[in-house]
Amino acid sequence: MAPHAFDLIAVGSAVIDHIHRVTVLPKRDAGVMILDRQSGPGGVEGNVTAAAARLGLRVGIVCRLGCDRDGTMVLDDFRTRGIDVSRVQIGGEEETAYTLIFVDSQGDRIMMTGGHGVRGLTLDAADDAYIRQSRACFASGYLPTALLKRVVDICASEGGPALAFDLPGEFDDLAARGLRPEQLDALLPGIDLFLTNRDSLTSYTGEPSIEGGLARLGAKGVRRASVSDGGRGLYLMDTRAGQPEIQHIPAIPVRAVDTTGAGDVLSAALIAAWLLDNQPMEAAGRFAAAAAALSCQDWGVRSALPTRAEAEAMTRVMGW
Repeated sequence: MAPHAFDLIAVGSAVIDHIHRVTVLPKRDAGVMILDRQSGPGGVEGNVTAAAARLGLRVGIVCRLGCDRDGTMVLDDFRTRGIDVSRVQIGGEEETAYTLIFVDSQGDRIMMTGGHGVRGLTLDAADDAYIRQSRACFASGYLPTALLKRVVDICASEGGPALAFDLPGEFDDLAARGLRPEQLDALLPGIDLFLTNRDSLTSYTGEPSIEGGLARLGAKGVRRASVSDGGRGLYLMDTRAGQPEIQHIPAIPVRAVDTTGAGDVLSAALIAAWLLDNQPMEAAGRFAAAAAALSCQDWGVRSALPTRAEAEAMTRVMGW
């Protein structure tokens, strides 16, 4: 393959989501009625690649699946979407990881993940070369720390792709997976776009406000960052000109059926518009907000992924 055969390669997690529509979200010692359920492909890196492909990017993924029915479903979905799967690793039966998701009538949800999946992933020289063929790489804090460091080093090397990194959870959970705040501190110089949400930002920086958390990220050397604040929109920060510039992008009001994966769509859109196309920060944020809003209008992570034209049309409807 020629250099830059891909726009984006993701390294990390691909799972099966078991989505349950419930009367209310579960609480301690309280009963919850399951109204309906369905299963389909998910996982942070899997969702970002699917959303990026829908936006028109040339996409590949490095992940680990089992040789089971769930793994076949995930692999077939990637192929249907035109995602390159030449570096997908296939392990033993029942190796495909899974996520249990519970969604209420407002589209809010809780999630729990099990199985092997990304914990069994390995990288070799062929994977390194594959990553180098892309303009950008995406990984999250769910990737085992040793592999994450390897990806960061590849991207930070001469001619390496730009790196978008998602901090997807709080360190009460991430530390148990092997990622500690001081380890992430050491990786920050190799990250071109830092993606996270309000709770994860607070967990990492100790700051209760998004503005305070972004200031901490800037002090740590983060160059570009996005912080999702759910229905309140997102905040973007760019420090490349020296003085940090912060922009708030309001959420687009839609009737949310299921918000699962909306943050992953947001990430894919920011990678496309801000990291790869180098659009102005505000324009990229509005495009990403539109893409995320459109993705919430059907049940299931990948059932309402927008095209680039659809997201751009939404920004025009909003008068942006």
